[in-house]
Amino acid sequence: MSLKPRLRRVARPFARLVIAATIVMPPAPAAAEAPRYVFVDHLSAPLPTAAPVTAAAAAVRGALVVATLERDVRVLAAPELRGRLRGTDDTARARAYIIERLRGAGMEPLFDGSFEQATYAESADAPPARHATNVGALFRAADAAAEWIVLVAHYDHLGVVDGAVHAGADDNASSVALLLALADSLGRSRPRLRRHVVFLFPDAEEPPDIRTERMGSSWFWRHLPLPAAGLHLAVVLDLMGGRASPEMEAAGLGSAVFVLGAEASRGVANFARTLPATDGVTPVFLSLPMIEAMPYVPHRRFARSDYHGLREQLGRPFVFLSTGRTETYHTPRDTPDTLDYPKLARVTAWVTVLAMQAAEAGGTLEWRDFVADPRADARSLLRMSAAVETSGRFPWPLRRALAADRRTVEELLRRWEAGEAPTLESYRTLQLASTRLQAAQWRPGGWYFALW
Repeated sequence: MSLKPRLRRVARPFARLVIAATIVMPPAPAAAEAPRYVFVDHLSAPLPTAAPVTAAAAAVRGALVVATLERDVRVLAAPELRGRLRGTDDTARARAYIIERLRGAGMEPLFDGSFEQATYAESADAPPARHATNVGALFRAADAAAEWIVLVAHYDHLGVVDGAVHAGADDNASSVALLLALADSLGRSRPRLRRHVVFLFPDAEEPPDIRTERMGSSWFWRHLPLPAAGLHLAVVLDLMGGRASPEMEAAGLGSAVFVLGAEASRGVANFARTLPATDGVTPVFLSLPMIEAMPYVPHRRFARSDYHGLREQLGRPFVFLSTGRTETYHTPRDTPDTLDYPKLARVTAWVTVLAMQAAEAGGTLEWRDFVADPRADARSLLRMSAAVETSGRFPWPLRRALAADRRTVEELLRRWEAGEAPTLESYRTLQLASTRLQAAQWRPGGWYFALW
């Protein structure tokens, strides 16, 4: 065999990675400044006393029927819906199904008597053009003038790519099914709540719309049906049903739910960290910068989900929840048969309590951008990477790089706990270690991630 075909096989995965990065990531401006993070201890401080379960949370959790989760995933990720690509009849059918489920749960339409919100692509060179359609529903609080919380899960996916249906079961039918189960339970139990509960299912959240003003969520944050000042907390869900990797299982984190964004304030952190425990669910707290750093774009951050417009335009408190990226992410293998439905059921119960506690909690939540808790991030990263050195799934160059990252993180944590202050440079090192671990879990055969 000649060397040339072999080189082509080696280069092809790396070329695909570069091409994907070029398509998905907007170019960095030449004079961009590095994010100036403020380092805090909101996640690493001693844990406050756990909050009791409110009567409303107990009632709604008790009324959950988790049998609907798999059924809803299988409908939304069915081959006939061809991956729910924005602007297609397939997405329209998915939207009609979601609306039917919300109406059946007894939820009210969110947008002036409609469950649908049309979104438009705005251009300086042409009139606005219809781009996508969000779905929204409302469960009203006792007081019509009450504050509100919003639960967010995008419903579109990639459609058909190179002739293969990308069904999007984990991304993001799993999160949609979770919120529909919660809506069902709210409709059955109908508690009297301090705050309104909004269910938002944005459209146009995948490439090439991600991280642009064309996202359905970005349109929603600019065209709110309720007062912005009354938004108490947004809860954004993405990838909630995937099976944990062997390395995460070996590290004792097979039931992990990653909670990001709580580092933004002491109030949000205390709320999230004192949530009542749910059997079979392990919350793992990380600062958002740990999933937003790119190895070759040091002066940019890249929002990973529908919180992008909320953070950029409103600056209201939010948390981003995910059980993590799996090997099926953005592939034709992301089908209903690959999900962990027992875990999804447990996570649904935990999110239900989170949502109801947020709808009932007293006080207000503050929020600040560009915040990170390096010590908490280092500890969580060490937990997540505990089994990577012995994993047989990673090629040796990647395994060696991950092991070196782990030693670096251990040394950073030792220095920080000894009193040395984190710097932007040392935190960037931690972010890149996190990025490599995420990439390895997503594509364990990707030896080229060792080059970062």
